[in-house]
Amino acid sequence: MAEQHFVVIGNGPAGNEAALTLREHAPEARVTIISRERGGCFRPHFLPRFVVGKLAEEDLYLSSAVSYRDKGIKLRSGQEVVSVHPDKRKIILDHKEIISFDGLIIAVGGRPRIPENLMVFGDLMLTLKTVQDAKVWIRKLNETDTVLMIGGDLTSLSFTKQLVDVGKKVCFALNDDAFWPLRFDRYLYNQVAGRLRENGVEVLEYSRIRGMSLLSDGMIEVNTDYEKVRAGLVGAFFGLKPDIAFLARSGLKIDRGILVDEYLHAGFEGVYATGDCAQVFHPDLRDYWVSIGHDNAVALGRTAALNLIGERVRAEPDMACIFDVQGVQVNSSWWMEF
Repeated sequence: MAEQHFVVIGNGPAGNEAALTLREHAPEARVTIISRERGGCFRPHFLPRFVVGKLAEEDLYLSSAVSYRDKGIKLRSGQEVVSVHPDKRKIILDHKEIISFDGLIIAVGGRPRIPENLMVFGDLMLTLKTVQDAKVWIRKLNETDTVLMIGGDLTSLSFTKQLVDVGKKVCFALNDDAFWPLRFDRYLYNQVAGRLRENGVEVLEYSRIRGMSLLSDGMIEVNTDYEKVRAGLVGAFFGLKPDIAFLARSGLKIDRGILVDEYLHAGFEGVYATGDCAQVFHPDLRDYWVSIGHDNAVALGRTAALNLIGERVRAEPDMACIFDVQGVQVNSSWWMEF
């Protein structure tokens, strides 16, 4: 029997766990990770602590290139998949190389989402998704003590907590786009605003951002419906958008993410999707749900790998943390942990 080749696209928490699980349970197979980002797999939820100096850079990483090699996993970092042909079991990379696979797990995660009305101000806002993003924050935080956070996702609340701990003055603007993919409302606003205020954060009145400009003194002025706010830095935190544009002609079913069944199967033999880029069907809900957060991503990565090698493990969300808003089922309650 020919050696099987399993490919994982993406080297975040879900992809890392999927690759390690494949290596553990299919020791004779070839396992390859293809990642657009260079380097090993880091813990994205540790980035806020790294930015404020509570964590060394080397402690961010779950798996390095060396550790992958030692485990017999081939890491192809700095390479981008531009198209997937699940019916032919082939992947095409940006330099035109074609890679064949026997099994595929798509775990590409997401990229920072910026609402369309704020894209024009993109050069004035910072995000926090990669280690390189974190290093930009570190450099710029040395020059200011004031930060305006716009959004309300998991990273923004964790980051705000760390900034307050090191003495930074943080102001928070919550608005209609803050909790994508959830639809924000007054009840949720009051919950989040109350927790922020309890921790010494100034919360702006429930409003929209109307304008943003760089002043001569280097400060950034932000206009909302009701007031003007000045800050040395502005962070944009509106959650992640599944990074799946390259799958547009793949034949996979796509909505906000890749639609998969309760076993994370994507509709083609040997093809699975997991982590932030997947929308998982739940028979009891009779609907799809998306999962947010590091621990959820790790669990889904392991589930996808086990099912790829022949097991039948259902992806089970914590039903107490499932929220149904505007047709989107979300497995998270991150604002309750601030």
